[in-house]
Amino acid sequence: MTIDQDARAALLEAARAPVRAELGKAPKFRVDQLHREGDWAFLLATMQEADGSPFDYSGTPLGDAAKQGFVSRTYAALLRHKAGGWEVVAKAIGPGDVAWEDWPKRYGAPAQLFTAR
Repeated sequence: MTIDQDARAALLEAARAPVRAELGKAPKFRVDQLHREGDWAFLLATMQEADGSPFDYSGTPLGDAAKQGFVSRTYAALLRHKAGGWEVVAKAIGPGDVAWEDWPKRYGAPAQLFTAR
């Protein structure tokens, strides 16, 4: 399903909120994949600083793990549209593997959301 600019902006802002809450700062997303099927959406992005430079975990709860190379700059989010807008159902901040592999089965999301197109 094609995502218009307004829906894309709403999706990205909803996806950014839990990162801001967990890390204390909001990244800019370089979108690698953004797919929508009905009320479901999947975002796979690379986190960046506002100026486009690589995301810096310094000063966040993941700062030490990032210094040791245990955290990536990848962000994945599964979102579902409800009456109030988009809500994050599941997220993976800085995963080292394919953390979203079981999300279709675990959350009942359409499997086609997670395939590269």
